Amino acid sequence: MPDIALNHSYNHRDNTRPDQPNLYRGHRLASHFQPIYSIAHRRAIGYEGLIRATSPQGLAIPPAELLALPANSQEMLGLDRLCRSLHVENFTAQSANNEWLFVNLDAQSLLNEQPEIGFTQQLLTQSGLSPHRLVIEILETEVQDIDYLKHFIDYFHQLNCLIAIDDFGAGHSNFDRIWQLEPDIVKLDRNLIREAALSKRAERILSGIISLLHQTGSLVIVEGVETEREAEVAIAANADMMQGFYFARPAPLLTADNNTCDIIDQLLHNQHHQRSQRSQSKASSLQRIESLFQLALDDLKTHQNLQQSSAQIFCNPHAVRCFLLDESGYQTQSTLNAFHHRQRIQLRFAPLICGDKGNWSHRPYHHRALEQPGTTIVSDPYLSVADSQMCITLSQALKIDNQWQVFCCDLDWHDEG
Repeated sequence: MPDIALNHSYNHRDNTRPDQPNLYRGHRLASHFQPIYSIAHRRAIGYEGLIRATSPQGLAIPPAELLALPANSQEMLGLDRLCRSLHVENFTAQSANNEWLFVNLDAQSLLNEQPEIGFTQQLLTQSGLSPHRLVIEILETEVQDIDYLKHFIDYFHQLNCLIAIDDFGAGHSNFDRIWQLEPDIVKLDRNLIREAALSKRAERILSGIISLLHQTGSLVIVEGVETEREAEVAIAANADMMQGFYFARPAPLLTADNNTCDIIDQLLHNQHHQRSQRSQSKASSLQRIESLFQLALDDLKTHQNLQQSSAQIFCNPHAVRCFLLDESGYQTQSTLNAFHHRQRIQLRFAPLICGDKGNWSHRPYHHRALEQPGTTIVSDPYLSVADSQMCITLSQALKIDNQWQVFCCDLDWHDEG
């Protein structure tokens, strides 16, 4: 590849020039590094190497324009290796701690060319960078031959490098790839945090995605954090690390920002305060509803009339439906819906509205109530199959005609409580 001039000066680095230039078709290349922060550690635990290019005329060239210059996968592999070499060289010239270096790998050109394994090992040997400090970022969505990609990932793991899947949640990302590739880290596409900061529903989805990724054994980085709100959402969703302009922009130097610790401390304090306020608000709302629930329960014990008893609690706008289950979990009569809720029921969920002959023994609100008779059970929020809305269920086991019954009331429980 004659267009590439690579200066491998690992043993004779000039530590005063951390962005030593390399050339690609006359363009001067340099490394910029963006820090990645651990929420728990409140400091940068790694840096992503990002390529920056300047034309022969001294004009800044967007990375996408630079990466469009190679005419084929062989040239793309050459440019990809040049960028990785440059980042490793500039990183090791500065880093004196134990942070990770994240470098992007163009997996498609790697698979197209199928070069001999050994470049990364040689790069690590020449630079002196310990393998456990190198994180290889891969865009799994651009690769069709998953088996061959897994072959390379296994090789990087044997070197003791880490693997990160980049931009998960964009394009055709799926959890099946995560299970197959077994990455150490998953970086979420920036659109996920952007949407989650605007929508409570998207925020719940983000939390669910992170929870699933944790169960696969991967740590999670939220990319593209640009505002305080996005940072708070990432923390609330239980992300492990954050990266974005809100904390730091890419720069040639690995500068330690002493304010970041204070910023994350303030974010954690804000989250604790907001969580406490929400908890108090929901506790207050629940207390009022539980009083009505007890009135309805007492009325049911006396009159054994579900419709009459439910009227006691339907005066609260959060109460949407009441139903009665026997000891085996079978619904003993039709579900009663509050009038204010009946007006909002969508016909497209009509097959699910009627619960007659349904069995809800698998629901915690049923078996937990039977385990603690006389105690009002409050479920965690969940998606109701009856109307596809988030709800919680109050339930209590009681005896009617010497038979255990479980009286249940669903509450329309949005995030604002």
